[in-house]
Formats: sequence, structure tokens, C-alpha cells
Amino acid sequence: MKVQIFLEAGLPPKQVNELGLLAEGYGIDTVYASAFPARRDAFQCLSALAVNSSLIRVGVVPLSPFEIHPVRLSDMLQTLNDMSDGRASLVVGGMGQSIMRATGLKPDRRVRAVRECVEILRAASGDKPVNYEGEVYSAMNYFPDWTHAVAPHILVGANGPMMLRVAGEVADGVMMSDVALGKMPEVLGNIDQGLAKRGLKRSAGSFRVSNFFAWHIKGSAVASMAEARRELVWRGVLQKWYTEPFLGAEQAEFVEANFDAFLQAFYRRSSEIEGIPEEVIQALVDNLTFSGGIDAIPAVVKHLKAFSAAGLDAITLKIHDNPEEAIGIIGEHLIPQLAA
Repeated sequence: MKVQIFLEAGLPPKQVNELGLLAEGYGIDTVYASAFPARRDAFQCLSALAVNSSLIRVGVVPLSPFEIHPVRLSDMLQTLNDMSDGRASLVVGGMGQSIMRATGLKPDRRVRAVRECVEILRAASGDKPVNYEGEVYSAMNYFPDWTHAVAPHILVGANGPMMLRVAGEVADGVMMSDVALGKMPEVLGNIDQGLAKRGLKRSAGSFRVSNFFAWHIKGSAVASMAEARRELVWRGVLQKWYTEPFLGAEQAEFVEANFDAFLQAFYRRSSEIEGIPEEVIQALVDNLTFSGGIDAIPAVVKHLKAFSAAGLDAITLKIHDNPEEAIGIIGEHLIPQLAA
């Protein structure tokens, strides 16, 4: 299983470069920069790392064709891929709530738009012009003839059945987020339906399947749990589809109905989540995050090997406070134990 990291949104390019080179030294596969409104541009933040590194992949996640036309998005991706000698990745999404709140956009036909965006991005090369006429997007005589690097990896960000099937049909891979182990047969079944339409199987290694998961392991178990609790609001946005497999229907509905309590804890930068029973909070931490001290890593390795056995190719670990410490722990403890 490949280990990837997902940085906090908006870190300065110099810090992204330093963190990426640190991660490269530990054999981490990919560093992803987050494309988030009112933060530094993710492509530009990765530019120094793209030039200064030699092995680690550089990726942006997520971007939607509703934000940027696929032709312009292709220019940005191909430039990063050129700078990194073919090591660029992009996760295309249907548009998240943060962008909708900032822009007022209300995307329509998301699945179709993502499909067409990915098809345009994958068709773009230095070999011949792209002439594509879709239902939502077109690319007419689009020819980035200056790019001759290995093609970038183009993934779809998806958890829902329709988007997962489209990812299987048209993309190089998929990045899920916060999907608990118990949901893996369902999501992989949807991917397989899409792959079957193009005559592929996951076992052939031609399609990459990753899962975004929160990483809170620290030298201090107390600090780890405080961070994990503070960030719980973003774990599957606490929707019952994510939590019901381990909470049960009643508690999952309770958590979803009390979303604001988790959100207020995040806004206060507090680990105290008012009105939520401790056993519920702990179940969320245990099932939707990797948390604890260094001694928790063997359990994380067991969890990841179960993910791998279920069909996952990569784990994308979202790191938070003290990213240097997080990368060091991943590199010095997680990766060696995972490889053993």
C-alpha cells in the first residue's frame, strides 16, 4: 500500500517544498496540496517542490470543472506535470460546500461534468490536438504541444455510487474520503461496475484506489486525541452513511442531527464537544481517524492491512498541527511497520 500525505490548505510554497522533500526522504508516495477558497493557490504552492524533488508525486485536490473550465484546468495540470517531469496528480470533484458558499455557484449535472472534464484532461497531450464536444464542455483544437512528460494521474474524488462508477469508467483512479472499512465492499463494487465497462479489473493494477483518512498520531497521546476531537466535524461531514456501520442507525442519526456541536468545537479550536456522549465521540475517533501515541501504530498498521486486503491501493493521510512531526512519525514508524 502506498502512503500519501495531504497538507493543510494554504501553506506557503517554501513550507510545502520543505515538507515535501522531508516526505520524499521517507519514501512517501505523494504530497497533496488542498485547493480551498481564500487560501494560497495549490498549483503554485507545489511549484518549488515539483522542481526540487525527483521521486515524490505532487498533487492537487480537489478541483471542480465548475470552478475552472477543463481546458484551463488542463493547462495548469500540464504545467505542473512538466515541472515535475511527469509526477503530477489531480483529483477532480463535483464541487464541495466550501466553494459553493464562497462563489454562490450551484452546480448541475455534476456526474456528467466530472466525466467530461476527466475525458478532456486525459485526452490532452503533446501528440495531437483534442477536439471534444460534450454535453457540458467542449475543447476545440486544444493542443498543448509543449508537453512531452509522462501523462499526469487524473483521479476522481468520489464516495457516492454514480461518481464512483464514472471514476471507474473514465479516470486513472479514485480518491474516496473517510470511508470506514465496513463500507469498502459497497464502494469498490461501484468502482468495479465502471471498470467493467472499459474491460478493466482492479487486480490488474491499472486503476488506483485511495482513501483520504485523518492522521492524528503524535508523540503525545493527549495532544493527538485533542486534535482528533477538534477535527471530527470534517469526517464524512458526520453523515450517517459514514457512521452507521459502527454507531448503528439511532446514534448515527443523533450525530448527524447534532452536527453543529462538532462545528462549534472546531470553531473554538476545542476538544470539548457539548452535548455528545463520550462513548459516541470515542467511536467516531476510533473508526474515522488514526489517533493516539506512537504505541497506537501497530493497530493502525493492522487497520491499513485490512484496507489493503479489501482492495485499497493507497492511503492519503491528512496531517494537521506540527506537520514535520507528523511526517517524521509516518516515515520512521508507519512505513517500516507497514512494509514488514
